Amino acid sequence: MRIKYFLLSFFLLSISFAVKAQEDLLKLVDTTNSPVFKKLPPTWKDVKLINIQTTKILDPGVMQFVILHRFGNVGGEGTGGFHTLAGFDVASDIEFAFNFGITKNFMIGISRSKQQELIDLDAKYKLISQSSAMPISLALYGDAGITPELNSTFYAGADSTTPRSLMDKLSYFGELIIDRRFNDHISLEVLGGAQHRNYILQSENLSNGAMDMNTIPFVAAGGRIMFNKHSSLVFDYYYIMSQYRMNNAANTFYPPISVGYEVETGGHVFEINFSNASFLDENNIIPYTQGNWLKGGFKLGFSISRVFNI
Repeated sequence: MRIKYFLLSFFLLSISFAVKAQEDLLKLVDTTNSPVFKKLPPTWKDVKLINIQTTKILDPGVMQFVILHRFGNVGGEGTGGFHTLAGFDVASDIEFAFNFGITKNFMIGISRSKQQELIDLDAKYKLISQSSAMPISLALYGDAGITPELNSTFYAGADSTTPRSLMDKLSYFGELIIDRRFNDHISLEVLGGAQHRNYILQSENLSNGAMDMNTIPFVAAGGRIMFNKHSSLVFDYYYIMSQYRMNNAANTFYPPISVGYEVETGGHVFEINFSNASFLDENNIIPYTQGNWLKGGFKLGFSISRVFNI
C-alpha cells in the first residue's frame, strides 16, 4: 500500500479512537461534576506559531482570514544584504488562508502559497484539552497540497522520458501535537509526524550515498513566553530526519528555526518574525529549508490574522 493511503488511514483511525476516548472522559466528568475539571485559559493566541501548528481550534461558526509574508535574506547569503535592503526587495513567499471552526474540537482550512503555487486543504482535530485534571492538550493535524505549476517548471531537471501525472503534484503531511501551558507566562509544545511528496527528482548525497526520499519524518518543538496578556515571544524548531539532508556538501540543508514577537489587538493577531525557512507552508518548509542563520540566511516575515463570525 502506498504511503499516502497508510498515512490517511492512520489519521482517520486515530481520530475515531480519540473521539470514543473523549466521549468516555466526558461521561466521567458529567458524572462526577467535580471542580477539579476546571478549564484553563487558552494556551495559544493563534492556530499557528510561526512555522508549526498549535492545538488551538477556532470556535464553531468562526472564520479566520490570515495573510503571511516572508521577505528575502537579511544577511549577505543568496539575494540578501545591502542591495536588496536586507531582503525587503524580495518576496520569498506569500500566503493567504481561510480557516473555519466546524465544531468545538474540529476545524478545516484552505490556503494558497506563492512558492510552487501551492494550494492546501487541511484539518485539525483536538482530542484532549488541558484542564486542572488533565496536564496536556493533544491534537491531530493533516494537510493535503497540490501544485498547479507548469510541467516545464515542476519537472525541471528530469529526464524527458519521465512519465507525467497529476498525482505527481500532490503532497501531504500529518502530525500529532502535544502541548502544555505551564503557567500564565510559559507554554510549550512538541510535534511529530511525516511529510510525503508523490514525486521527487532523484538526487544523491555524495558524502554518505543517501538518496532523497518521498517521505520525510520529523519532530518539532515550539513555545510562547508571554510578557503580558497581549504580547509574547514565540519560537519554533524542526528536526528533519533525513540522511540525504545531513552533511550534503553539494545541496546544503538546515533545520528550520524561527523566532518572533506576537501581539493580540482585539480580533487581530499580528506577528513579526525571523526564520531561515524561505517558505510559509509546511509541505515546502520540511523538505526544502536551506538558509543558514550563521551566514545571514534568515528572513524577516509577518502574519496578520482576523476572525469573523459567520
